[in-house]
Amino acid sequence: MKSLIKISPLFIAVLFISSGCINVNRNFKQTSSELIHEFGNDYHREVELSAGPFMINIASWVVNFSQDDEMIDDIMRQVSNVQVGVYTLTRNRGKEKASIMEKINNEMEARGWQYIVRTYDNDELTAVFVSKNPDMFFRKMFIITHDSEQLVLLEVEGKLDRLIELAIKDKKFKFKDM
Repeated sequence: MKSLIKISPLFIAVLFISSGCINVNRNFKQTSSELIHEFGNDYHREVELSAGPFMINIASWVVNFSQDDEMIDDIMRQVSNVQVGVYTLTRNRGKEKASIMEKINNEMEARGWQYIVRTYDNDELTAVFVSKNPDMFFRKMFIITHDSEQLVLLEVEGKLDRLIELAIKDKKFKFKDM
């Protein structure tokens, strides 16, 4: 029995790592490295982590017990994997946002992504990409946001079409027929 107690932390650690928790995958690391290179600034990595189905389900259960609104729980159940990287800007080399946006777009297209929304001004840049693969369209989304202090990269996988539908219903958006 004592040996079981001794190996249980190791077993739990293996479960977390194998379930997609904690470590981002190689593709996310490569993409983040290339995007950081395209920005041309110096960054300090604050955090890079991944939450797979196991962690998302646990978070969904916690939200389910703590929230009266079931919308958040429904939205979380549509997501199967999240990878996030947060990087603090340590030195800004002053590149123009328009040229950066074009380089980022080229890099993401080369990696199989197409933008659906992008915006930039003097201090902020945001872009949302979806997979070009027809089977993965609205199943994978990559979001890039950059301001004067941080770069945040987020990759989300799941039933994103259903997630968008839930968000539209929650906000009660009204679309006019054209």
